[in-house]
Amino acid sequence: MVNKNMKENDKCNECGYGVMELDALKAELSCIECGIVVPTAEIMDANAGKTTYGGESATHSATQTNCDTKGQLGTHGSYMDLKGVPAGQRKDWNRRAKINRSTTRLTHPLSLKVRKAIKEMYGDYAARAAEPFIKMTCKPLKPELEEIRQGLSDKAMKKALGMPKQSICRKGTGVRGDGSQQNIVLLAMAIVEVAGRLGILSKMDRRAGMDQFNITGKQLINAVKTIMRHYKARCGMKWETAPQAKTPAEIREDGVEQAVQHIHDMLGDVLTEDEHIMVNYETEARLALLNEGTAEALTGNNEVRMVVCTAFYATLVDAGLQTGMADKLGGVFGITGSGIRSRYEDFVTSEQSGMVNFNGAYMRGEESCMELLFAKHPDHTLIQRGGLDFLWDTQKSASHA
Repeated sequence: MVNKNMKENDKCNECGYGVMELDALKAELSCIECGIVVPTAEIMDANAGKTTYGGESATHSATQTNCDTKGQLGTHGSYMDLKGVPAGQRKDWNRRAKINRSTTRLTHPLSLKVRKAIKEMYGDYAARAAEPFIKMTCKPLKPELEEIRQGLSDKAMKKALGMPKQSICRKGTGVRGDGSQQNIVLLAMAIVEVAGRLGILSKMDRRAGMDQFNITGKQLINAVKTIMRHYKARCGMKWETAPQAKTPAEIREDGVEQAVQHIHDMLGDVLTEDEHIMVNYETEARLALLNEGTAEALTGNNEVRMVVCTAFYATLVDAGLQTGMADKLGGVFGITGSGIRSRYEDFVTSEQSGMVNFNGAYMRGEESCMELLFAKHPDHTLIQRGGLDFLWDTQKSASHA
């Protein structure tokens, strides 16, 4: 249980090595390392005998103006019609009407910082997909689940069900992160790694993040093992449902979708809106020509991120927008720009020489890939998922007019 009588500069009881900082306005102490927030009553007004929690005089408090005027301090709260509420629930609804919701505060801000780190490093898609692992890593068990954990006789299971963040941050020097920022990045990278191993995300290149934030393999391996062990323990307790095993085609399709999403996030910052839309349509059609995202992918013997990068690069070349873009595409996944250019040229040479049939995806002709797709290929899942079915239907209608 958290000690609410802690004072500023006390060592954090949660992570064991951080110190507590005081927020006088909210009467809270927060750990600078793990982010845990606890209330404190050690805030005294300058006038003797008056205890306040916002620094204001107990006899001269400011009027609240940030919500409905009927719900301001000193009133009976905003009006709520309770005619349709059962008699047994009216007391609870009356209480809710008087709650000042503007003061609601998340008591575990570390999860927000880890989510932000994942979004910045791997994109919004990865942050959304990894959300369940962010919560189970950074937040404690619900009280009813913690009670069950405390009653377990199996010590190994009991330890595995403990909050992963605490276990990771309490390791010795050289295993835990060197400071709060590195701990946040370490947790973010480990969560994405776990999601990749479970097939929820495609596997990301860890080298760029490790080099940028000086994270060692030992640190990352320990964090991944801790989170994975916790997740498996939760599945063993039936608190989580283990993910179903995916077929190779499903894994390939997920990898294509995720890689496309990451690249779109990058292109949105470097292309105009019209250019971005055009590149989106044409590259989705190019991937559909390649049967990518299926078990019959024509480029299935190539790593999925490289295929997606070359598909985007081919579209940019056809549009005359390729200058500097190979390096930008490679930077999304830690691939070299020269590697993308080289693989693209190999695909072009192989198809134009007749050695390989890519359904015209790498043929430098006058027809766009969308036109080729309409002529050669039936409706494709990636086109529908990419939100391009409207354009597809429009082209169909135009051709039959």
